[in-house]
Amino acid sequence: MNLCSCGSNVPASECGCGKELPAPGPGVQLAIATVPMQPWETPYEPAKALKQGTIFPCLDLPFFLVGGEKHV
Repeated sequence: MNLCSCGSNVPASECGCGKELPAPGPGVQLAIATVPMQPWETPYEPAKALKQGTIFPCLDLPFFLVGGEKHV
């Protein structure tokens, strides 16, 4: 199957961009995902989880704006 080079996962004939790239050959490995195990921990209360954007404290990481300013 040839995929379209515009980034869609449909054949170029269906995409309409006309830029067809050859698909990788059989047996070609495209990527390897490595996902560490997340240990169980007591989740935040629902109101705090909504405010923080996560229910797990270990995933509550600081967010830095452009320029290095810390956003709390």
